[in-house]
Amino acid sequence: MKLKVSHTTSYKYPKKIFLEPHYLNFKPLPRPYYQLEKFNLTIIPEPTGISERVSLENNQAFQIWQNEMTDNLFIKVDIILSIRNEEYKPLEFIVDPYNKMETSGFKYPEYIGTYLDPFLQVKESDALKSYIRKAFEKKDKEIVAGLFELLENINHDWEHKRVEGEADPDAEECFQSKSGSCRDLAWMLISMLRMEGLASRFVSGYTYNKELDTGHELHAWVEVFLPGAGWVGLDPSLGLFTHQYYIPVATSFHPSHTMPVIGVYRGEVESKMATSLNIRPIGYI
Repeated sequence: MKLKVSHTTSYKYPKKIFLEPHYLNFKPLPRPYYQLEKFNLTIIPEPTGISERVSLENNQAFQIWQNEMTDNLFIKVDIILSIRNEEYKPLEFIVDPYNKMETSGFKYPEYIGTYLDPFLQVKESDALKSYIRKAFEKKDKEIVAGLFELLENINHDWEHKRVEGEADPDAEECFQSKSGSCRDLAWMLISMLRMEGLASRFVSGYTYNKELDTGHELHAWVEVFLPGAGWVGLDPSLGLFTHQYYIPVATSFHPSHTMPVIGVYRGEVESKMATSLNIRPIGYI
């Protein structure tokens, strides 16, 4: 099946401002279950310069810059993806058998531990740590079964809600309120996993639900690093391992690095942002 993604983002300013260099995260990252057939980026006003770059965390970002002042910024992306593996199995992997969940948490081999340090940074919380430990204790510390249990528990115990104009998520606040957006739930899950020594990162991207005709939006989920399996996707909002209809566009150890548009402007005015997103099938391959 092929999917067409049309995504627009616009900013309006009450008077002309000067845009500093901006960074755009819209291009889907490579994954084995789909192929990127088309990616078209339209920007108004047309940038003085545009350069596709690979970021520190291997995101495919575009750097744009302007020499003229403007009172608006319009960005549109058109994407066509071929879902190559309709029978994709999220759990078709084996975790290296020498990696076990111990009483003190998960321990990575020394040769990869240093690389994963940024993905293990966490603000400790006794409440969050107790919650995740119950899931792994129930499954006798078996890593995949414990993750299944944890996802099901979060999906049952927390209400998923949509929030406009989100600030940086707060794991402790989400835990106590028993509700949160996809960003909140993802960051809470990341915090829990890191407390147990499991390196994890924040993912922003597109998801397609065959049961929805409208209402598609940018989504956030989690990837946890399991030796032998690599980065494995987890969606706490729906309580499942991610499948072939999850299209990541940016990953990072922190959510702030995955925003679709990152940049500042010179001018003492407030911008007004509007977005639209449509994802639909356009045929089968």
